[in-house]
Amino acid sequence: MQNTARRVLDHRSDWPPVPSRVMSLDGQLVDTSAVCWRFRSSSDGGKVILIPWDRLDEQAVLSVRARYFAKLFLADKISRKKARTIENDFRMFRRFQDWLGSVRRTSFEWSDLTEGLARAFLTHGMEHTADKGNDFSRLRTFYRWGVARQHRDFDPGLFRILQSITAVGNSKGHNVRFRDPLKGPFSPDELLLISRAVSQGQGTDQDRAVVMLHLELGHNPNASARLRNEDFVRYQTKSAVAYQVEVPRVKKRTSHRETKSRPISLTLGRLLEGLQQGGSDGPLLHWLLATNPEGAIHQAMRRFAEEVNLISPRTQRRLVINPRRFRFSIATHMAEEGASMFHIAEVLDHSDTQNVRVYVETVSSIADPVAKATDEALAPLVRRFQGTIIDSTSSSIIADLPNQVIPAIAPHLGIAHLNAGGIGLCGRDARKDGLCRLLPPLSCYLCPSFAALRDGPHREMLISVEAFLNGNQEASDKRILMQLADVRAAIGQVLDQLPGEE
Repeated sequence: MQNTARRVLDHRSDWPPVPSRVMSLDGQLVDTSAVCWRFRSSSDGGKVILIPWDRLDEQAVLSVRARYFAKLFLADKISRKKARTIENDFRMFRRFQDWLGSVRRTSFEWSDLTEGLARAFLTHGMEHTADKGNDFSRLRTFYRWGVARQHRDFDPGLFRILQSITAVGNSKGHNVRFRDPLKGPFSPDELLLISRAVSQGQGTDQDRAVVMLHLELGHNPNASARLRNEDFVRYQTKSAVAYQVEVPRVKKRTSHRETKSRPISLTLGRLLEGLQQGGSDGPLLHWLLATNPEGAIHQAMRRFAEEVNLISPRTQRRLVINPRRFRFSIATHMAEEGASMFHIAEVLDHSDTQNVRVYVETVSSIADPVAKATDEALAPLVRRFQGTIIDSTSSSIIADLPNQVIPAIAPHLGIAHLNAGGIGLCGRDARKDGLCRLLPPLSCYLCPSFAALRDGPHREMLISVEAFLNGNQEASDKRILMQLADVRAAIGQVLDQLPGEE
């Protein structure tokens, strides 16, 4: 018995202690001695996040030592990363253990990890989970932590190999780029349905307030869940009343609470004012479920769509409403109106422009958003060609500026039609509208500033575009093919307006 106890003691002799309590990045004190760790997604509110270590112990595919180092890793990370990151890492460990169990491995130690196992886990994630390669990336971050702290279970040589493996994460911007009818931005018709319903006072006051907040501001549901009564501000003058909310910032790696001022409509302001309860530090949306207010926001939107009976013109089914779609819609509308990436990032409260680039990049493929927003039966009625047709270049189309001729040349697509007059003129005034963000000449057909020459080589351009589409269906990026399909339709609409063309 003594020998057995000595072996156990020796086996754990290099186990660093897990602290009994840890202060999170945003100031929450987490009891890490408990079987289930408990904290909120933000210190001032939001979803209650649970880290139930007993769930990891149930299968015991990971050895006791392996599970211990997973716990030590998260305890260390709590003080440096946001709560949702900790939750995602824990879920990765659970999925990794489930996957190990499916390939018949038991009592797994981190020293058992090999390049082959790591690649197999990545393949599993890519083929069978919505997280794609994100779980592999999280596992690699954990392994880097083990190597950096020189625990004997983690091999620096293997880590260098793991670093060389490319892990493709979730497809960013996919739903926006391809205008997914269930997950992408709302169509103009769908937004009109929602706006009419709220303006007519349909649904319960509480559900309508939730919908209106996101319709007007497009922020993250975590921000709504954290709103306090003191964040709701009413301004009164002799002649008018105005409202604004101080929206809590999300995903900012700071320990203190930050907000951004956002004006709201008079209708929403009066509605929120009538619903207010409690003191200044009480929740503005006090009726939301305390343990999961973000989930309650999603439920309120689903309930509103059902009670009002909102039917999408695109799908002929119940309209799917959620905060993310409102967010997509605001950013998409801003891009279509010519807003810069910096302005869109400011409204969406992003620290940089990398996550908003998709909205600006896809504007040329959605020159008329109704083209992808209406039912297929109405698609032939939608104009993709937004410009005008002119007879010659003799007259200036912008006062005090020489005409800008658009040549029929696109070398990257093998298009080079030698036509002295080009396909038309650019009617964009760079002095007022800024530089063009499109890619002439093809994207010009989708631009409302385009003046197409009646005798331009439009037929030749159409033939070239069709040839490229027919010959590159497998090799080219789908986004480019979709944009070119819109260009093809626009050129066809130009030809329809020319005499002698079918």
